[in-house]
Amino acid sequence: MNSFPRHKQELPDNWGYDLLRYGNEEIIRGSDTGTLVAFGAIAFQELKGEGLPHQHFGCGMLLFSVLLCAVVHFAVGGATIGRGQHIINGEQETRGNYYFRKTNQLIAWVAAALQFIMTVIGILLVLKSTPPPFLEKHLMSWF
Repeated sequence: MNSFPRHKQELPDNWGYDLLRYGNEEIIRGSDTGTLVAFGAIAFQELKGEGLPHQHFGCGMLLFSVLLCAVVHFAVGGATIGRGQHIINGEQETRGNYYFRKTNQLIAWVAAALQFIMTVIGILLVLKSTPPPFLEKHLMSWF
């Protein structure tokens, strides 16, 4: 049988179970984090009272970063669970499984970078009392 990668690694017997458990924890943690941040953004908006349009836009960016947080955790969890199942079953990773795992890891890294950017911009917009000139010029006409 042809397998990818071509060399077999010796791993401890319980390594597959550890990966399976860790992958499940990541998926659950992503769901929990998304829920907490969404409620936090909604509570902050309510405590501040009626916000300005740029602050609503910032809150929207924060809520979108919650979605990205879930994407990160589901991608990492999916890749980890798949690898753990192969180790438990004593199977070598096929080329398709390898590329699926690597794609999930790439998705997680891209989503994490976008999440960081969206979170920083969202926090700055929610905390500012006046909209930035660029946002006021190009985006406020839509609100």
